[in-house]
This record gives sequence, structure tokens and C-alpha cells, in this order.
Amino acid sequence: MISSQPASRRFPSPRPDAWLPLTLVPEGTTARLRASDLRDSDRDLLTALGLTPDRRLFVCKTGSLCIVEVRGMRVGLSEAIAERLMVEPVDDSSSELPVGG
Repeated sequence: MISSQPASRRFPSPRPDAWLPLTLVPEGTTARLRASDLRDSDRDLLTALGLTPDRRLFVCKTGSLCIVEVRGMRVGLSEAIAERLMVEPVDDSSSELPVGG
């Protein structure tokens, strides 16, 4: 099926070569959660907090405590968890969703 939306408005196809650990994303960046390497219990907890595949998040703070905003809520993540989350930075200027969406 071909999308009727312009290319800049389409959801970008996941490109693993553009993914990087959340710990390497600069503060103030919006990104999409693409993959994780977590235990099931950790993944379940993050899912309950709104950190689901392809979810947009905003990086508020990085370091030993990483803080991200997701769905209008700030979530604190340990560095050990954040480095196991692979994200893809997104261009806010072409976004049709709010940061929390």
C-alpha cells in the first residue's frame, strides 16, 4: 500500500545503522525507541511506564541517571538500563505527533 502522505510526514523505516544507545543521545533530543536488550522483567516494567517499541521520547538528562519524557511523563532510568535501549533520533521539524505521542 502506498501512503498518500508526503515522504517527510511518513513514519521513517527502522534503520539499525541509525540506532544508538540512549546513553549516547544528547540532552534535548527527540528519539524513537527501536530495540532493547533487557530481561523480560525490566522490559515489562518499561512497557508499563509507556516505553514501548517505536514510542517517541524526549531526552531530558543523560548520565548516571537518564531522564526521558514519554507520553507527558518523566521517567528516570539507570545508566545500565539506558545503555541497553537502542533509539533513533528523529527530526522534530517534520513530526506530526507531540513529543509524548
